[in-house]
Amino acid sequence: MAVTASKADTRLAKGQQTRDRLLEEALRLFAQKGPDAVGTRELAGAAGTNIASIAFHFGGKEGLYSAVIEGVAGELAAIHHKALVAASEATGEDARTRACRVMAGLVTALLTSNRSQWMSLLLQREFIAPTPSFEKIYDRAIAPTLTAISRLVGEATGRDDRSLDNKVLAYAFFIMASAFARNKITFLRFTGLPEYTDQVVAAISRVLAAFVENGLARPS
Repeated sequence: MAVTASKADTRLAKGQQTRDRLLEEALRLFAQKGPDAVGTRELAGAAGTNIASIAFHFGGKEGLYSAVIEGVAGELAAIHHKALVAASEATGEDARTRACRVMAGLVTALLTSNRSQWMSLLLQREFIAPTPSFEKIYDRAIAPTLTAISRLVGEATGRDDRSLDNKVLAYAFFIMASAFARNKITFLRFTGLPEYTDQVVAAISRVLAAFVENGLARPS
């Protein structure tokens, strides 16, 4: 019985390794080429397995793409959530001060996260040319963050957080925070910096937080 159990454990471990390799290589290939340009033979070959394993683990290429998107959306949601929760923990602050800390925290979280270039590229593909999977990314990772920022902006400005003006401002803050992660190479080239060091991240966070503070001032 012990030998049989050991063999079963080995098969399970190998199956999990195959599944993980498929997810890893699928993320890379889908990000590089887009889901329509990648076939099951190429996916299986990159992962060092056979085509049948895609159907076994994911039910087919569509299921594999869905699983990749689920992982990407979950990782992005975790980054956003951690930043928003940590930045909102302090009590006794006015809404504008809290909004500035939220922006600084979100920028820092995005710039110091270990998400891969393939994750960023796949997200860009979905944002520019969305597939049905875009809704999963939006519902899980984007909408909760935008809603939280919009509510905070409304509190700081006295605007209705459902108004178009408020949503435009909230979205602008969100885009600024994400742009420095998404367009990292361009920013480094522009500034002549070699990398995002702790000091550079702190400077970006500080400047954007100040920008938010100015942007939250109600027009006269």
